[in-house]
This record gives sequence, structure tokens and C-alpha cells, in this order.
Amino acid sequence: MNNQENVPDYVYVAVIAAAVEKVWEGLTTAEFTRQYWHSTRIRSDFKVGSRVEFLVENDQVGCEGEVLVCNYPHELSYSWRFPRNPDTQAEPPTRVTFTLESIATGTRLTVIHDQFVPGSKMYELVSGGWPLVICGLKTLLETGSAVDFSSM
Repeated sequence: MNNQENVPDYVYVAVIAAAVEKVWEGLTTAEFTRQYWHSTRIRSDFKVGSRVEFLVENDQVGCEGEVLVCNYPHELSYSWRFPRNPDTQAEPPTRVTFTLESIATGTRLTVIHDQFVPGSKMYELVSGGWPLVICGLKTLLETGSAVDFSSM
């Protein structure tokens, strides 16, 4: 649990049959994210303090944040805002952290999304969204074919 009253951290764990470096690339390059992450293209230099943006059509920012931790290829964390969504635009930023651990069969990817305010609409969105995003990444890296599960 996080330190916010009655709002749990969101945690999702997946095992992906790919090296940690490849999973990292899948999380941090526009070439990959546009294929499985709701057609968005990630943009950042991934230096601590730099912006991270998820660009939608016409290069508009769909989601945005600031890089908090970048420890290639094992940990990436950034703040998270969804200003285009009227239900979440007034909420303060949350935080998402990806931990990548090399295991015998590939990579254990743990996603922790936390720092939600009580009554957060963002929590509702990410708890339904992260499984789709990570399943899309897993499918792409394991099969070479992209499936954007967000349209399901």
C-alpha cells in the first residue's frame, strides 16, 4: 500500500521470453511503443529530470511525466499525468516504476504504479490499462508481431 488513504499501489508482474535489454528497448523506443501502447510513441532522452511524453496523432501529448530514475537496463521510473482526459487532468502526477530482472527464461518485468490520491480516476484507468499494455509488449517481443490489446 502507498501512503495515500485507501488507495492501493497498482502492481503487475509478467515474465517475458526476451533479454532485459530488449524489454528495456520495448519500453523506451517509439518504434516499439507505437506498435503495442495504444499507438503512442514515447519520447524522452531518459535522463533524470527530463520529460517523458507519449505522443498521439499529430504529435499531441497524450500522457506525460518526468524521468525520476533511469538505471539501464534494470529500473525506469517516471511521474505520470494524463492531461487529455477530463477525468484525470486535475489530479496530481502519479508514479510508474518498471523493474526488469534477468531470469533463466528471459525477463521478469514488474510494473508498480503508485502515489494515487484518494478517489483517483487515474487508478481506475491504469488498473485496466497496464495488463493490456504489458500483454502487447510481451506478444511483440516474443512473436515479432504486434497486437495492440487496447482495442479489445
